[in-house]
Amino acid sequence: MLNSTNASSSISLKEKGQPGQPGQPLLQSFKQSSHEINHLKPCTEYELNVTFIDSAGKESSCTTDIMTLEMSQDEVKDGSCMPGYVCYQSDWDISSSLSTSDNISAEQCKSDIREFCIKPGFNDICTNVTSTFTSGKCGASFSLTNNIPVDFLDPSEINQIRSNKFPAKIETELPPNCNNLTIDYTCQKPDEPNTWKLSELEPFTDYNCTGQIKDNNVTVNHTTVLFRIDCDLTIGIPKKTVNNTSIELSWDTTSKKCGPVLPDLKKLSYDCTCSPSQKHSMSAKAKPSERTCHITGLEPYTSYTCKVHS
Repeated sequence: MLNSTNASSSISLKEKGQPGQPGQPLLQSFKQSSHEINHLKPCTEYELNVTFIDSAGKESSCTTDIMTLEMSQDEVKDGSCMPGYVCYQSDWDISSSLSTSDNISAEQCKSDIREFCIKPGFNDICTNVTSTFTSGKCGASFSLTNNIPVDFLDPSEINQIRSNKFPAKIETELPPNCNNLTIDYTCQKPDEPNTWKLSELEPFTDYNCTGQIKDNNVTVNHTTVLFRIDCDLTIGIPKKTVNNTSIELSWDTTSKKCGPVLPDLKKLSYDCTCSPSQKHSMSAKAKPSERTCHITGLEPYTSYTCKVHS
């Protein structure tokens, strides 16, 4: 508390021992006999400058050093200005007093300079986080412990590893300390209402998969991931039957990525073509279930290049 009997005064303040730091103007041209200064750091030495202006406009100033008191635990309250953060509110400036065992940096709340927040790490979820408050040069400290529930989980921080082959899988890395946390995926094609399980997905198809994050089978959040697997098809023609005007081809299809689902791909079709050097190609639709095709209309004694297209 500062007292003055002059006509008007102004006050500036800076932390002691900070070279080049200008004094922070706290109040200009006030006529009250006292002024209360808030939001200082605990147990910190400050340099205070008061300028007096008399009725004739003559200025005179004085400078003095002050030391603030240490901070007590009941002067720190729980805050709530930043969802997903642990926040503390105090009339003290706790920007340099607050620390955690994980060395998490404190962030000032944008809507309230009295509030500072820390964001728990991914591995801190479902555990307790302890914050320590130290009173400057006094060295006195106290600690506050907060439980970090699963509500703090940011789905964007979950690592989702998609398989690039069938059977389709999405491996997720959930917070390791949340023993009852699970995730179930359902997938949709663009602009379609139907949903599919991962085991029902088809290749060459875009899906938007939603993972329902559940705690003890109760949905608490969700995450999304785009999914698509393109098959690497290899076609071998182990058998062909040729006569003067036609050819029958039989083939096998293999795939490293999609081998287990190839027999079930009812939409997978084939075309067979035979092209002479200077004539139009002949083609035929294959029988997908038999993987054979019969091309007719060929000319005898003519060289053809025959192909199977998936």
